[in-house]
Amino acid sequence: MTSNKITPIILAGGAGTRLWPVSREETPKQFCRLFGGASLFQTTLARVSDDSVFSAPIIVTGVRYASIAEQQLAECGVLPAAIICEPVGRDTAPAIAAALLASPSLADAQNYLVLPSDQVVEDEAALMAAVATGADLLCHSASHLVTFGIKPSGPETGFGYIQAEAEALRPGAYPVRRFVEKPDETRAAELLSEVSTCWNAGIFLFNGRKMLSEMERYSPEVLRAVEYSLMNTQQTDRKLFPAMEAFAAAPKLSIDYAVMEHTQNAVVVPVDPGWSDLGSWGAMWEHGAQDADGNVLHGDVLAVNSSGSLIRSSGPMVAVAGVSNIVVVADKDAMLVAHRDDAQAVKTLVETMKQDERSEQKRHTGEDRPWGRFESLDRGLSHQVKRIWVDPGGQLSLQYHHHRAEHWIVIAGMARVTVGDRVTTLGPCEQVFIPQGEVHRLENPGNEPVELIEVQYGDYFGEDDIVRLEDVYGREEAPGTEEAA
Repeated sequence: MTSNKITPIILAGGAGTRLWPVSREETPKQFCRLFGGASLFQTTLARVSDDSVFSAPIIVTGVRYASIAEQQLAECGVLPAAIICEPVGRDTAPAIAAALLASPSLADAQNYLVLPSDQVVEDEAALMAAVATGADLLCHSASHLVTFGIKPSGPETGFGYIQAEAEALRPGAYPVRRFVEKPDETRAAELLSEVSTCWNAGIFLFNGRKMLSEMERYSPEVLRAVEYSLMNTQQTDRKLFPAMEAFAAAPKLSIDYAVMEHTQNAVVVPVDPGWSDLGSWGAMWEHGAQDADGNVLHGDVLAVNSSGSLIRSSGPMVAVAGVSNIVVVADKDAMLVAHRDDAQAVKTLVETMKQDERSEQKRHTGEDRPWGRFESLDRGLSHQVKRIWVDPGGQLSLQYHHHRAEHWIVIAGMARVTVGDRVTTLGPCEQVFIPQGEVHRLENPGNEPVELIEVQYGDYFGEDDIVRLEDVYGREEAPGTEEAA
């Protein structure tokens, strides 16, 4: 490998609507723990954790996801070089341009590895070997823009394709002959008849200054808009907030459209790393551990006389009988039943819910926080009831609310509660009332979790009605928005 370390650029701004109800607008699939452990974002971080090869990553995500990205970075013990908080999604070309222009290493002839954060790689060693091949190529000539082509397992219509020239530039690396957009089934089958065909995984390796020069040549309007947005960026610690108006003016283009399909320097390194983009429940079924009947079962579920199905529950017990090739996904507040291979129908459902302003499209009933988590139990016109867990040593911010009063009832553990100037310790069955507008805080100074019921009274219960005065986790309102981080 090159003696210079590679800087990862991790793209974490996608929506993942085809994996609803697990993936939702406020917690998209890259941040979901789809397999019960680390999130896809965290497994991507682990992929580039070898500090002998990689430097600190640059994270590009939406401004609304900055807090959850920071939380999951902290869980992994990763200190990023920067977190670029896009004010609006404009696809991968503006995202990559922002990461490069904000990179402290750009002037050092640095190489960058772009990784989507919502993919599964079963054979990490195979992918890293391919990255080493690409890095070796850049060692000999920094002019190449390397993409990694996945060896296809079938005629997939949901991916773009890459076709390579027959003669290798160096062992394992081939000039790109052409990129092919997502084909129909007939065309996909035709493409597979050529041995040079790969799926386009959206993974790239390049010299940063070379990529910017190619953007200048082929998509200068993208580069100008991002440059202007960064001239007026606001910064909080490692988080950068590009200016909204200028960033939104960038054309919505993938890096493929903006550069890779035009450049004369594209090179593909074919690799077979057990890759999946998990773009649908059908892909989750293919990736999952299937039983003798071809079912993938997760959670409190039971399947009888059924086959080829994915049945998953994080809420109620789910039982199916006499069905085949379906998906049933149950959450605490929503359930999906669909044909296993009809990903577009799920996307249409989500779009319909968005039009109807259904909260189930946007958020889960529960959310993780740096101090623990909460779950919404009930909600009416003038009240909301939550169950809150505070980890040992955790503490909520010192805060107040414009629109609601709160009533806390401790059901487990010992909580230290601040209300105005008064600080008290509450145990199980003890309670406190917090008037609307009163400054307050909840802390867990002990070694056991604190659990409590929170009853809110008022006319608005959004998480953006949190005015933080002090916060040990460094959260604050994102510049230019009204949404709490």
